[in-house]
Amino acid sequence: MDIENRKCPYCKKKLDKPYWRHIQLDHPDKFEQDKVTWIQLYKDYRSIGMTEELSIQAICELFNRSENEIKEFLKENGVL
Repeated sequence: MDIENRKCPYCKKKLDKPYWRHIQLDHPDKFEQDKVTWIQLYKDYRSIGMTEELSIQAICELFNRSENEIKEFLKENGVL
């Protein structure tokens, strides 16, 4: 997805970085439940040069989830 044209998947509002913050504030129920956000965050982190390990750790901290849960989800979705 083109970062300059990214829209919220829930309300379609055009988003600036960090897009996850909009979802966290405006759609908190989706933020907690929708793991698809992890995929885009991981791809964004990797695209700016973060290592796989650091990218996963950042997602763990943002979503208060375990490293294993994040890795398994990313593997199941063909990201890792």
